[in-house]
Amino acid sequence: MKRGGFDFLVVGSSTVDVIARTNDVERIDIVGKQVEKLVCISFASKSELAGIEFSPGGSAANSAVAMKKLGASVRLLSAVGRDSFGEMVADSMKKCGVSTADLRVFGNAHTGIGIVLLSGGGEKSILVFRGANSALGPSDISEADIRDSGCVFMASLVSDSNYRLFERILLISRKHHKPVIFAPSITMLHGWMPRIRKLRPSFGMVIVNYEEGCYYTGKTSIMEILRALPGMVNVVMKDVDGAYAAVKGKEAYHVNALPVKVRDATGAGDAFSGAFAYSYYSGRTVQEALKVAAAAAAVKLSHEGAHFPMGSEKFDAFFRKHRHLLAVRRV
Repeated sequence: MKRGGFDFLVVGSSTVDVIARTNDVERIDIVGKQVEKLVCISFASKSELAGIEFSPGGSAANSAVAMKKLGASVRLLSAVGRDSFGEMVADSMKKCGVSTADLRVFGNAHTGIGIVLLSGGGEKSILVFRGANSALGPSDISEADIRDSGCVFMASLVSDSNYRLFERILLISRKHHKPVIFAPSITMLHGWMPRIRKLRPSFGMVIVNYEEGCYYTGKTSIMEILRALPGMVNVVMKDVDGAYAAVKGKEAYHVNALPVKVRDATGAGDAFSGAFAYSYYSGRTVQEALKVAAAAAAVKLSHEGAHFPMGSEKFDAFFRKHRHLLAVRRV
């Protein structure tokens, strides 16, 4: 971990989530090569909401908060508009202790918004307006930003300008021997895969869910996905089936998911990603990092809002209490 600078530079989206709780949606599963889950709302009619609230979110911001609350020093490179939602994002980061020195404020763009349709069982579907996040580009990162950070954590971004930022981050990180943790969204992969394949990057770590792993590699077997992902450490999250991880060329491991009552699934994958990256780069083994990350995801699932809710002391107590339920096995 970096001393004298920041442990992690987290790059990606920050938003304000409009959380709409509804009981009037139906889910349809379409089974093909993969199961596609669709949310259905009656067309040309009003659907009543059980509640609505506003909460800071965004994949990069969520992961940054989890890392910080678990003990890392974190700076966030993201973008907001010059509006009240942008102020909400900045205030929430400062309150959590995440450095906003690299939070860009664009006067000609609105802060990104995620409209989260949250069912009674905690399942979610999200409508995303990228807003100012799409304006981030290569001029928004300096060589010193990366040189003075221990690791770069790259979360979801999607625009062409964002891709040029991504290329610059890889170039500078390689120059300064800084590991890049790649935690893309499926939307990011849909837009960038042809260029990523040509670039043929290597990462310190790749963290994806099963859908993203299948799309990235063209494989459906967990073991084949782990072998094909381009990280020195590769991680695949698989919802209630737990998660898998492997150091390149070594054994793969699986951890089960902790059984919790799901109140809000928003940000659970981001909490897992942030916790795993922090744990591993703090010196823990892959097996131990899997346990910490699974516990962090469980904590997030059982709380409302996109941000990880616990500080390190309270989380450590939760982890000790539930550690015996976190079984790690070789696969």
